[in-house]
Order: sequence, then C-alpha cells, then structure tokens
Amino acid sequence: MSDDEVPDVGGMGDMGDMGGMGDSGSDDDMGDYNPPPELPEGVMKEIIKEADSSNWKKPKDGDEVFVHYVGTLESDGSEFDSSRSRGEEFSFVLGQGMVIKGWDVGVKTMKKGELAKFTLAPEYAYGEQGSPPKIPANATLVFEIELFRWVSKSDLFQDGGVIKAEVQEGSGWKNPKDGDEVKLTLKATTKDGTTIEEKTGLEYSLGSGTLGPLSKAVDKALQGMKKGEVAELTCTEEYAYGSEKPGGATVTLTLEQMYETKDISYGKDNTLIKKTIAEGEGWDTAKDTAKVTLKVEAATDGASALPGFSSQVLEFNVGNGEVCDALEFAAADMKKREKAILTCSRPSICAEEKLGLKTISAEKVVLTLEMQDFEKAKETHSMSEEEKVEFGAAQKEVGSNL
Repeated sequence: MSDDEVPDVGGMGDMGDMGGMGDSGSDDDMGDYNPPPELPEGVMKEIIKEADSSNWKKPKDGDEVFVHYVGTLESDGSEFDSSRSRGEEFSFVLGQGMVIKGWDVGVKTMKKGELAKFTLAPEYAYGEQGSPPKIPANATLVFEIELFRWVSKSDLFQDGGVIKAEVQEGSGWKNPKDGDEVKLTLKATTKDGTTIEEKTGLEYSLGSGTLGPLSKAVDKALQGMKKGEVAELTCTEEYAYGSEKPGGATVTLTLEQMYETKDISYGKDNTLIKKTIAEGEGWDTAKDTAKVTLKVEAATDGASALPGFSSQVLEFNVGNGEVCDALEFAAADMKKREKAILTCSRPSICAEEKLGLKTISAEKVVLTLEMQDFEKAKETHSMSEEEKVEFGAAQKEVGSNL
C-alpha cells in the first residue's frame, strides 16, 4: 500500500517512519497469546480460511505477492483502508520494507489461497506517530489478508545481474545439473519488448556454451528449475549481449523436458550411454533375471538409418545372453514404459541378428528403445529349496553358453 494508494492514511509503504519504535504502548493488551515460532511477539495470526492441501509452499523475501486486505482499528473496529473496496489486488515485494513490518513477517507465513487475520501491535504497524488522520498513535491494527499468488524472484549471482522470476511453477522434484540435456523454449527481448532471438523445442546441454552470451545466465537459471516451469530472467548487459544490446535483455525460459543420461557400459568408459526421453513408471528397473518386452524402434549411425534394420518387439530374459550386450545392459536399467536413446561407440556389442543387424559397419550406433513390460524373477530368499536348485542349474547353463 503506497502513499499514492491511501494518501489520507499515510501509506503502508512509508517504512522510514518506523525507525526507533520498539517499546511503544498499545491501545489494547495483546493478552496471553503465544505466537507460532515463525511469528514474533506483537504479531498475532488467526486463519479464517485454510489454503488447499496441495498448496504447501510459502513466499520468501524477494517474492512479489498479490493480496486483498481490509484494515481496521482494534479499538473500535472502524475500517481505515481496503483493497477490496477499490476492487484491485495489492502487490508488494516481501522483505524490502515496502510495507509495515507486520505485513512483511505475517504474509511470509501464508500459503496460496489462505485468508488470515493479523493483529499487529504498534511496533509492527505505525507506532508512536500513527498515520493521521485515520490511524492514531500507538494503535493496534487488524488486517484480514487473502494471499492469491506470488512471483518468486531470485538474484542468481547475488550481484543484481540476473533476477529470476518464476512465472509458472513446474512439477516434480528434479532439477537439471551441469552436463544434463534438456529441451527448452527461449525468447530474448530488449527492454522495450523487441525480440532479439527466439528458440522453440531446443535441445541443450548445460555447460555446453552453445547459447553464446546467454549461456551463463541460462545455465544458472535452469539448475533451479523443474519440468514445466516458466521463468523470466531480467539480465544486465554483462549477462546478456554486452554492448551489442545496451540495457540488457529479458529472457523467458520454459523447461519442457529433462533428459537423464547414464553410463551403462560394463567398464564405465562412456561407450554405452542411455538417455531417458520419457520417464517410466515407479522406481523398479528390470535388472538381471527379469523377463522383458522391449521394443527397438529405430537404429541409426546418428544421422541415417542402419542398413538392414527392422523394428522389432523382443521378449527375452535379461542376463541369459539371448540378445546382444547393448540390449542386455539397457534393458536391465530401464523402468516399465520408459523410452530411451542408447548411444554406443562400440558397434560390435550392438550386432543383433533379430534386428537385421548381424554385422554393423558404422562407427556409432544409436538405438531408440521402449520398455513395454517386464516380469521380475522371484527373489532367491523367497524360493523353495527345489526352486533354488532349478534356478542355480539354469544360471550354470547360461554361464556355460556365454
């Protein structure tokens, strides 16, 4: 609430007058109220309407919050200000001294959709001087505040060079890290809104530097983003296009997909890399001894289809040597319904007659796989003695055939 919005009250935004207050008296005792740990004495909170159970997050300092409020004097209940009466939401940035102290500490305890009543002692409101003519000196104030939403903002490099604002919340818990591959949409504009560049559905590796002067800011932002999140980066020219585009740039990022990459080669020498392009179900992977149904959709040398390849759905027992090593290693590490790109720099372990690939002349093989289903074998600790003997004999036979 700025002075312009409530000129006759003196304004919630005049924090300069709040200095020196501390032991001021109150027009009414706050009673024996014990505030929750997150609130100081002098700020009493009563929740009128709980937030939806799915809304568990709370805003933090630096976030821009959007609220409605009604302010009254505790002494006589008279209303001195209301955004609802004006029909416009009120917004401010938490922790920046834009509002009275009670608001800064109180709103940080709220969740999206929550409606709460805050009773603020004078030292958390307008103190000894009040805000004439409507708010007398040493007045205890009551505010009903409804929190609609907030825009999370972060100073990525702690120098004001890149301010990240969360425009749309993502889902899940994973964040990409340096070296990970992602799919994103990027739009960079000047301060007046002129488009500098725009990329849609771009596959990008963090740390690759392929986004040129924007790489540093984009990499830092992506490491704090989740799938589906939309963020706006306000960049100074040092983190954007330099003197080529004076005044900096605004970069809008959408993180569409994250690709988990993993070295699944036997020797962990990066000769067999699995990139997950569609997450599977649950946590379990097939592992050895599972009976799997694996679809091999495509086989290329990284650019062109391999001669003789035929897409197939293969059924086999992992670890039994029924298919080539590349498929064995990949299947053991995949979840149900997972789709993955398998990149192999040792083509010999990808030779598979069932796919029309008895011999491979390419220097690299790229396979597109989908784990349609798998059935895990019974754990040995749950087998009967007879089943254990049969299992051991079967494994011995597999070993002799490899």
